[in-house]
Amino acid sequence: MKRYILIFVFFISTYSFSQTPVIDLLNNDGFSTANAYYKDVNNLLDPFEGTYIYSDITTNTSFKVVLVKKTLQFNGRYYEDIIIGEYQYIENGVEKANTLNELTLNYSNPNRHNIVGNVLINDNNYRRAKCDDCIPNEIRLLLTINDDLSQRYAFLILRGTTDLAGQEIIKIKIANISRSFSDNPNLSLDFVLPFTELTLIKQ
Repeated sequence: MKRYILIFVFFISTYSFSQTPVIDLLNNDGFSTANAYYKDVNNLLDPFEGTYIYSDITTNTSFKVVLVKKTLQFNGRYYEDIIIGEYQYIENGVEKANTLNELTLNYSNPNRHNIVGNVLINDNNYRRAKCDDCIPNEIRLLLTINDDLSQRYAFLILRGTTDLAGQEIIKIKIANISRSFSDNPNLSLDFVLPFTELTLIKQ
């Protein structure tokens, strides 16, 4: 029995470290290497995990975003640590979109989630993600967000910080909205999600 346990431990250890090379997410140059493991070596994705809510009681509008870190995810070409997420958007008391029930689904390709990505920004050179308030080398996160109703994608830029009361928040900006790639004439052409800068409070 002891022999089988040792073999099992050896197998698990070998499998866990069989993805090579291991590349720090922060050093990702954008050119993917087949079967590599793009790893969040310094756990820079961890602070972005959580449930966040924007709420405007005056207009009865809210935007809830739930983000979860997943490690060693295979996207069909290489392995990576990523953030996946889903959302609920209510505008003027009307629910416009709700994908929260998809959060627990284990897709064979994690990119099927409506929020996904792992691009770490540590400078202010990305023109669509300029930040006047950021300190040098502050880590921000660039994800993609999908609007199912129009089947259009956009960038979701996140900055984690605290407010004056010490409450954890994220400031988000939806930008660079794509055109719809669907031929379905019944789809809405309008991007439903709010493409303004919003502040969401961590729950």
